[in-house]
Amino acid sequence: MRWSVALALVVAGVALVGWRGDAQAGQATCSNPGLPVGAAASRDLFPGGLTMSLTSSLLTVHSTEILDDAQGPVRYDADLALIETRFSAEYALSSWLAVGLALPYRVVDVGVTYRDPVTGAEVSSAQAGIHARDERLHGIGDPAFNLHVARETGRVRFHARLGASFPVGRTEEDPFLLGQIGQQHQHVQFGTGTVIPFVAIEAQRTFGPVTTTMWGLAQPSLYDNEHGYRAGDRYSGGLTGTSALGTKAWTFGVAADVHGETAETWQGIVHADEGNAGRVDVLLGGNLGWRPVHGLAVVASVAKPVYSQVSGPQLDYGIVAGLGVIASFDTRPRASWRDLDEATVGHAGTAAPLVPVAGKVTVFDLWADWCAPCRELDDKLAALARRYPGRLAVRKLDVVDIESAAWLRYLAPGRFDLPHVKIYGADGALLLEKTAPPDELVKAVEDALH
Repeated sequence: MRWSVALALVVAGVALVGWRGDAQAGQATCSNPGLPVGAAASRDLFPGGLTMSLTSSLLTVHSTEILDDAQGPVRYDADLALIETRFSAEYALSSWLAVGLALPYRVVDVGVTYRDPVTGAEVSSAQAGIHARDERLHGIGDPAFNLHVARETGRVRFHARLGASFPVGRTEEDPFLLGQIGQQHQHVQFGTGTVIPFVAIEAQRTFGPVTTTMWGLAQPSLYDNEHGYRAGDRYSGGLTGTSALGTKAWTFGVAADVHGETAETWQGIVHADEGNAGRVDVLLGGNLGWRPVHGLAVVASVAKPVYSQVSGPQLDYGIVAGLGVIASFDTRPRASWRDLDEATVGHAGTAAPLVPVAGKVTVFDLWADWCAPCRELDDKLAALARRYPGRLAVRKLDVVDIESAAWLRYLAPGRFDLPHVKIYGADGALLLEKTAPPDELVKAVEDALH
């Protein structure tokens, strides 16, 4: 049976949460071997930030085919349930660089009914021969390691992940060779037996209440494993849109994905009559995210194939469902504002008046708890305040989200984003108002102090 094909095309449907207030439940191929944590899975990086996730995906598949056994042709009607559970972790070394890993565990539940190919009458499993059987298989897949680079240019956030999967998952001997000599064999591969590189690129931009994400993923297979098996190259891409729709803890999204895979080979041969000879699938789906507290989110998704182009008689698959839990932690000690001129302006989300402190350079720092660069800016402003004691006052306003009164008054009119500061001189005159990366904002404050 061609069950390795189905494993290679399971779609994860759950990924990391986009902590900019949007739970980005993007789509990512969850194939042989394990892929990165998620293609459409961006989040702002903050130094010392540790994000861990546990996600599961489910795919049910039905297949019918006729194979020759010792007793003659037999029709196989197979129902498969494919489940992958993946633990992922990512640690941010800086505001632009993180390291990550993903550890997949797979379960394949197989139920087979054997029938006479002419009459359709069910026959006993004893007549079925060597090709297929009722069974439940499980084991670890190939773990993946990657570097994550994040940059922001204007209003677009770019993320790139570069890494590789490593041969840990179980591999099988050539099933076609074993079948030719009448031996029982297995087509389900839990790994590839080779190191396979991957690269994922993502661009994300927010338009009002909607965050859009475009992503692409490539995973070329470079050489044969010890059994003469080479997995097909895999390429994926997609577009995702998410919005809170006016809620505080929820996000809702839609996604369109394209997944392609070239033919697998055994001893350099493509077995077009049985095996993965290449395919392209287009899926449409939706996703849902819920963040009950800061640093914790639950994501779910569902996708359905709407178009498939298949080479050879391969498996077709149906709805793909996913569920995941993501937690984020700050592992580094936060900056201390003890003995410094720092205070909170108004209640969170309110359009409190911004009144500069007489005789000091005053920085109004607009921030939110989901904004990772805002945390970095807080640390850098505290360090700057210690260098200029008595000359710098920092006032903080938690804008909460894009629908708060604070955001609508201070950010929306100028189409600003976070992190954002307003800098006033010692005479109370506004010197600068700017949205920019933390280092650029701190330099602007330091220039105002000179």
